[in-house]
Amino acid sequence: MNQLLSFLEYRPRLRNILSFCFSLIVMLLIGVGKVTAQDSNNSTLDLVANLWMLIAGSLVFFMNAGFAMLETGFGRTNNATNVLAKNLIVFCVSALAYWMFGFGLMFGDTSALENSFSGGTGFFLEILTPNNQYSQFQELWPGRSIATLFFFQLTFAGTAATIVSGAVAERVKFWAFLLFSFCLVAFSYSLTGHWIWSSEGWLYNLFKFRDFAGSTVVHSVGGMAGLVGAWLLKPRDGRFGYNRKTDSYEEKERGNFAPHQLGFATLGCLILWLGWFGFNGGSAVNLDNVPMTITTTMIAAATGGVLALILNPLIGRKASLSTIINGILGGLVGITASSGYVNIKSAIIIGGISGIIVLLGEEFLIKTKVIDDPAGAIPVHLFCGFWGTMAVGFFSTKDAGEFANGLTQDNWLSQVVFQFFGWNIAMVFTFIFSLILWLIIGNVLYYLQAIVLRQKNPQVNSSPVRRSESFNILQIFSLFWLQGREGIRVSLSEELNGSDGVFSD
Repeated sequence: MNQLLSFLEYRPRLRNILSFCFSLIVMLLIGVGKVTAQDSNNSTLDLVANLWMLIAGSLVFFMNAGFAMLETGFGRTNNATNVLAKNLIVFCVSALAYWMFGFGLMFGDTSALENSFSGGTGFFLEILTPNNQYSQFQELWPGRSIATLFFFQLTFAGTAATIVSGAVAERVKFWAFLLFSFCLVAFSYSLTGHWIWSSEGWLYNLFKFRDFAGSTVVHSVGGMAGLVGAWLLKPRDGRFGYNRKTDSYEEKERGNFAPHQLGFATLGCLILWLGWFGFNGGSAVNLDNVPMTITTTMIAAATGGVLALILNPLIGRKASLSTIINGILGGLVGITASSGYVNIKSAIIIGGISGIIVLLGEEFLIKTKVIDDPAGAIPVHLFCGFWGTMAVGFFSTKDAGEFANGLTQDNWLSQVVFQFFGWNIAMVFTFIFSLILWLIIGNVLYYLQAIVLRQKNPQVNSSPVRRSESFNILQIFSLFWLQGREGIRVSLSEELNGSDGVFSD
């Protein structure tokens, strides 16, 4: 009773604090356009620009809570702890990877060479290299400090790695996922990001490829890496009739794979929706374009959710809460590449088509029974990421938002072609990088486990072939492939107990 009375006494004070914080953010968003138009004092403009980017980055960071709730809610009860653990630690790993290598590869100076493959300076920020190694990057973002830019871009990098966790949930080993996340953020994500977001990147210059806030750089890259991982891991035991013991498919599905807690998933969706205002709004170079960017983001998400709900019966399925959730998220991913380039009318079309793509993508994965994606990450992030990238060419207008800071093509068809080839180039690179990386990690973990088993029982031979056999190239590749897939997946007993090899309920 005393605790209840204490809370009731404190509640008005807490409400006042929250009201003040919310009012401060609202006033900042409403006032950025007026400040930009009326105030000629550069120091004031720079202060507002840095403050807004820090707030936007904080919103993007909070999206990690949304991903954690979403994936936990879409998964099974006995996997809640290991899903939450991976969603929490992955940002820690991503932050260090991006600080050590990613930020330099993505935005480090390249000696003024256009069409470059990667940044060449700025690794281990402020430890091995000073802040002046990013002058070319700062030219794209006038008035922003390196610390502000680093923090904002860091939250994007962490998002790309978190997307992967949803696609490989409930069967990937904890250390396999962490090692993959580190290398993805440190190298693959940062290289493709340099090609597209750096003023010296070769896709940015040669193809005039544009991705306003990351439909390709963040969402498609994360979705493709997750697709490769889910393909290698194969479905969860019983899903689509897959039998882990015999590595074969049965006629009927075994077990219940329905989302266990849609309350968590709904909360996660709302958190992600809020965070997306920072995701897209923070990507606007000119502050007076922030309100329209946030508005197009809101409208596209709403349209995606509504159309996904309405059209769901057309593919023979009942309306469901999970459909609305992924329809909203699909709309958010779809508008991300063009939110600063389009008007509201275009945002409605982009978001609506994104909701349809999510429906068709989920049905395609279910029918093919090859990719088991518990959180729907692949239809939402990869498929809608492709559509969002193409929408830049179809719907961008010179009268809207950040067009002057991005697109340079007068012919919309040329831009569509450039977007198509640029997306495919980035995805082929991500696919190859992810495939090799997953298999290398799997083989390392496989042999480490074999060493441990031999130490415990010297008579155990965990290798699928005898040492006396001779190998040709095909056999070596086959062994590398089989052991790699086995090495990244938890054992059957761990999977049934809801463990990722480290954490379990």
